Parts: sequence; structure tokens; C-alpha cells
Amino acid sequence: MGTALKVLHVEDDFADAMLLQHSLFDAGVDDLELEVVRTLHDARWKLERNPYDLVILDLRLPDSVNPQDTIRTAEQHAGATPLLVLTGSAIIDGDVIGPHINLLDKNEFFHGKDPLRTQRLAGYVRAAVGGALLV
Repeated sequence: MGTALKVLHVEDDFADAMLLQHSLFDAGVDDLELEVVRTLHDARWKLERNPYDLVILDLRLPDSVNPQDTIRTAEQHAGATPLLVLTGSAIIDGDVIGPHINLLDKNEFFHGKDPLRTQRLAGYVRAAVGGALLV
């Protein structure tokens, strides 16, 4: 096995953070080093001090409830690191975050134990690391 991919997951809901971790584990993904922070402030701090291969971002955080502000701030601090937005409000926010952002609706992946869903989620995470836009 090669070097683990470093992923920063910005998510204030502990249950959602665990769901992502379990989904990736269920899909057999074992080469990700997943670090979770709960606020945009903590994400900025981490991004200024550590390199990451991917940032998985929730749009509404305790210190940033406006999706556009959350995206803008994350982009400023992530630099060239790809962003993958994983949110429960993708239908509402899809039009406001821009086509250059990888966007997934967590409602599509976190309901029930479906191996196909977990495999698709793992594939989207890997594609985001590679810089591919998701459709």
C-alpha cells in the first residue's frame, strides 16, 4: 500500500462525520487519513499548517452559515487542494456554489447500508482527489 491520502473533513455534526468514515470503511477504503474539524476557523488553522489531498466540506457550520461565504473562505485557505462539498442541502445550494465545486448530497449516500452507495461515494472521493469534476 502507498502513502495514505490526507483528507480534512469539515463537519460540525459528529454523526455525519462518523457516517462518512463508516461508509468509506464499508467500501474498503483504507488508504485515507481522515481528520475531522467542526468549524471553519479550525479548518483554516489546519489548512495553514498542513498539506491535504482533499477537503470535504459541509456548507453550514457554527461559524459560517452562508454557503457562499463558507465556500469562498475554504477556497482561499485550501489553495490548490480540491474541495468536495458533502451537504444535506445540495438541491437548494447547488445553484449558488458554482460549477467548479464538487458537490454531493449526503442524503443520497447515508440512508441505509447499500454497498453500491458506499462504493459510489468512495469513487466520488477518489475522483475529487484526482481533480475530476463530478456530474
